[in-house]
Amino acid sequence: MTSAREVIRKSVPLPLTWAAITVAAGILAVGTFQPRLCSETVACGEVHKPAHNAVSRYAICMLATCLIMELASLYLTWKRAQSVVDIVVGVEFTFIPPMLLATAFFVLIIENIAVCNLWLIHAAAPGVGDMPARPVFSSIILEWLVNVPILIALAGASALGRPLREVARPLVVTNLYIILSWSAYFIGDGKMRWLAIGVSFGMYLWASVDMALWVYRFRKATTQDLPARNLRCALNVGLILAFFVYGLVYLAAMAGLLSSEGEMLAYVVMNVSVKLGFLLAFVGIRSSQFFDLIVGLLANSHLPHDGQVSLGDEFGYVEGASTVPLLY
Repeated sequence: MTSAREVIRKSVPLPLTWAAITVAAGILAVGTFQPRLCSETVACGEVHKPAHNAVSRYAICMLATCLIMELASLYLTWKRAQSVVDIVVGVEFTFIPPMLLATAFFVLIIENIAVCNLWLIHAAAPGVGDMPARPVFSSIILEWLVNVPILIALAGASALGRPLREVARPLVVTNLYIILSWSAYFIGDGKMRWLAIGVSFGMYLWASVDMALWVYRFRKATTQDLPARNLRCALNVGLILAFFVYGLVYLAAMAGLLSSEGEMLAYVVMNVSVKLGFLLAFVGIRSSQFFDLIVGLLANSHLPHDGQVSLGDEFGYVEGASTVPLLY
């Protein structure tokens, strides 16, 4: 089986390419629309009055607790695993999802700090959301551009064992439509703005079909006795639905049916809820995997073996779907 270091070394170029595409698209959007900060626009300052945001402050405390617990669990697991690295082949891969989740929590904490301190708020074009200069919380968009790829990678590569090249298209498409939907705030012409919004939702549909196909291929390639098989699929379907709900909030805001404060509050609550949902899902997946491993070891304890146990075999590696075991 390929070593963890070798797999990581070969996988690095793909995430770097995704990041480069996202950065290039973001720079292009900023250069094209040149959004002004809310503090520089009188109308925006009148609409958005700084207020104590209790929800974000509570979210920071809760997220910090989750981050500390995840880091502590990761460290203790890593320390314990050093004694079985040579026995349990592929145990290194089990550290990747906790590391990604910890990163997502950290980025979300920074985003909520930005919301509390009213950092990086831009003024939308006149008429957006039936306001003269609607506040746009760009810090939330930046958080999405970092954390959404993490969530898609966790749902596709880690939970379903899809290869990174298969994860690439919906991941990049999702980041591009996030940037396009943000850019729509700064398009003054109403028809062009709604055209951009329509293209964004078309790209969402494109990415969602790809993600739904992951689930179909996964279920076709695995058996019922795979640990947490239904939970893995539900995680992907839930992420597609979560993105759809984000889109509904965005549409309500652009149509003037939701205030800027209501839009920001909805995003903050959903951001926290989705990350906590992923944390709970992977706790369930890990517990199912290790229970299955223990049962398998006990059932085969009377048989001779070469002193090694493969996590890829025990945890349902999807043959042909990935070059590594499922990353728990």
